[in-house]
Amino acid sequence: MRDEEGLTLLEVLVAVVILAVSFVVLIRSHIQSFRMIAESEILSRAAMVGENVCARMEAFGWSDISVQHGFDPGPPRLFYQTKVMVSPYPRIRKIVIRVSRAKGAPPLLEMTRWMTVK
Repeated sequence: MRDEEGLTLLEVLVAVVILAVSFVVLIRSHIQSFRMIAESEILSRAAMVGENVCARMEAFGWSDISVQHGFDPGPPRLFYQTKVMVSPYPRIRKIVIRVSRAKGAPPLLEMTRWMTVK
């Protein structure tokens, strides 16, 4: 056996490969967490838009049974569709609010509320 200090080229290459693989895994997990954070922010914003529409309907009422469209201008721009339907109970309406990223896109969120007619 030789008593030499230091590392061989093969040992250095194995260490570099291990570090490279660990960095790739770490970067992928960070990217995934950023995507999840962005998606949760959009879903939270969609829930706020839906609750805002419900609050406006409670405060200002609505004109008979109708379908309304609109959008929330804040980033990201979210579109909503409100459908007011007659229920089997007098003076109670079923309200369905769908919030999506674009007109005609599948909804991110769908809320159903029951409200009394004032």
